[in-house]
Amino acid sequence: MRMNRWLWVLWGAMIVSMLLKRQADPYMLVALIILPILIVLLDLHEEIVTLKEENKHQRKFVMDRYNLLQEKMKDMSTQIEKRLVVDFAEFAKNNPVSEEETSGITLSRAERNQPSRRKKRRKKKKPETISNPPVDFSDLNSERISQTAEPPVEEDDFEDI
Repeated sequence: MRMNRWLWVLWGAMIVSMLLKRQADPYMLVALIILPILIVLLDLHEEIVTLKEENKHQRKFVMDRYNLLQEKMKDMSTQIEKRLVVDFAEFAKNNPVSEEETSGITLSRAERNQPSRRKKRRKKKKPETISNPPVDFSDLNSERISQTAEPPVEEDDFEDI
């Protein structure tokens, strides 16, 4: 017999002994209250152990299934990758591309990969200044020097300031 049945038999025997004596011991009453609680706790412990065992087996089954599916996915992906490579190679053989087209493709790809550039701002036009031609010191003609020199400043120009 299981342990629980022996405990229930003990509980019944305690009740019978109390009835035969016609006297209620305080210890016996406490034992009569606690014993069924302990029996129920033992039952729950057994159920928890069986659930843990089932859970362990289910987890093992799930992990095995997951590993199997993951291996199948890897195999499928390698097969698809091989097929794509073969299909692309056949496509390349059937449609040869000239050098002009390939250079255009690479330039457009390179242009796509470059970051977008900002539009340049237009510089404000400075008022045009009269620029003097460079002075040639090898030829010391007074005429040339006088042509490139600025006109003399008159005193009347400073009166406004």
